Amino acid sequence: MMRGRGHSLLVGLILLPSLTVLSGAEPLDVDSVKQVFIDGRCVTMPRGVKLVVNRPRLDREQLLVPEHPWESLLVGGYTSVIQEDDRIHLWYEARSKDGAWNLAYAYSTDGGATFIKPELGVIEFGGSKANNLVLDDSLGAHVFKMRPGSPRNEKYGLFIHIRANANNWRGKEDFNSAFVSADGIRWTPKGDVPFWKREGDLHLDTQNVVFWDTRLKKYVAFPRLFNGQIGRAVGRSESNVFGDFSKPTRALVRDPEDHGLQFYTSAAVQYPFAADTYFAFPAMLNGESGPVDIQFATSRDGVKWLRPDRQPIIHSGFDRAGNEIPYEQGSLYTGYGLTRKGDEISLYYTTLACRHVLPSTTTGIITRAIYRLDGFMSVDAGEPAGEFTTPALVFRGTRLEINFSTSGDGWVEVEILDADGKPLAGYGAEKVERIRGDAVARIVSWGGRRDVSRLQGRPVRLRFKMRNTKLYAFQFAAP
Repeated sequence: MMRGRGHSLLVGLILLPSLTVLSGAEPLDVDSVKQVFIDGRCVTMPRGVKLVVNRPRLDREQLLVPEHPWESLLVGGYTSVIQEDDRIHLWYEARSKDGAWNLAYAYSTDGGATFIKPELGVIEFGGSKANNLVLDDSLGAHVFKMRPGSPRNEKYGLFIHIRANANNWRGKEDFNSAFVSADGIRWTPKGDVPFWKREGDLHLDTQNVVFWDTRLKKYVAFPRLFNGQIGRAVGRSESNVFGDFSKPTRALVRDPEDHGLQFYTSAAVQYPFAADTYFAFPAMLNGESGPVDIQFATSRDGVKWLRPDRQPIIHSGFDRAGNEIPYEQGSLYTGYGLTRKGDEISLYYTTLACRHVLPSTTTGIITRAIYRLDGFMSVDAGEPAGEFTTPALVFRGTRLEINFSTSGDGWVEVEILDADGKPLAGYGAEKVERIRGDAVARIVSWGGRRDVSRLQGRPVRLRFKMRNTKLYAFQFAAP
């Protein structure tokens, strides 16, 4: 089923159920960690509000494009991004017209606005090592940070689903496909050969995401699954080490609402700026060799995933001249990793001027989509004003901060209630101060009082009243 251009302009709406306060329910311990609205966990008794999937800003930057002989067919497709302080590392696939599939490296020191392709002297191409290649014969590459405390020579990990090139790729499963590195440039084989065996539904023929889950203190992996019934899908497995992954369970699988779309990649990531938050930005393939666009999914644990809006968050790409590539003629592939500069989050993806087939001419632009901090979803209120109440919360912190934006004559008010929903003295409607504007961490006050430390450790609820407002997150922040 082909989808027209207009769908890229739609905003996803998720109507919230009219939940009631559950007396006696265990309060949610939010500590002093930010809470984002990616589901209905922090929303009860909604009236006149809705949960919305927001679309990112697309500036159509041409961050990386084909420039060299080793990129003469394609750049991008599968990319990996890791931010360390003021440096952003980016690994990307580079394909040449003679059939070579290699992994290349670039970096940025200005927040992702521009990238440099350094001359590394590691991999020979065309009789010279004067290039930015870091691994040859690498199809389906994924790079990630190893667990904290790993040996210095195992700071980074890498998994590729096959060691091969376009002219000779069948029967290559026995080559090393897992590597480690101290610098992300020079890679050493790691583990058994093959590292991860293709068997049953485990198919692996894509970018298979692996990362260290800081909540679980384990490696988690999101590999490609495939069989005739589920088509292309995404699995999930865990391991205490980089390897020996458990048998994958099904994480993202198409259903009748997908109308034939399949999960080509997951781009699954643990969001580092809020509690219990995972995102996936799957590339959705239309048919067997059709176009590809990008959707969105959320999870609290990385196991159970919600797809609150089936419309694409990025629908179509653009070419070197800045012209839009019609959906039916292009492909979009999101890479692994998010970066942050100030109050903005960057999600990197590749736009290709071809459907899901090898291109016949040079193509590929690595670009990015930009979100405000925590801005992937929001609770929205319009006209007239709406409201909702959180479940009972236990926190540690001295102030309440909210990430929000208002428009026109919009405003937001926050009351603090006891566990039974009764306003607390000094924090109720008689003291609440109406907030307007746009901020990622505005401190809430009541009659000039900002300190909430005396409420620490006791169950409380927040009641948000809003008009023409988008509310992205809240946090009981510590000093």
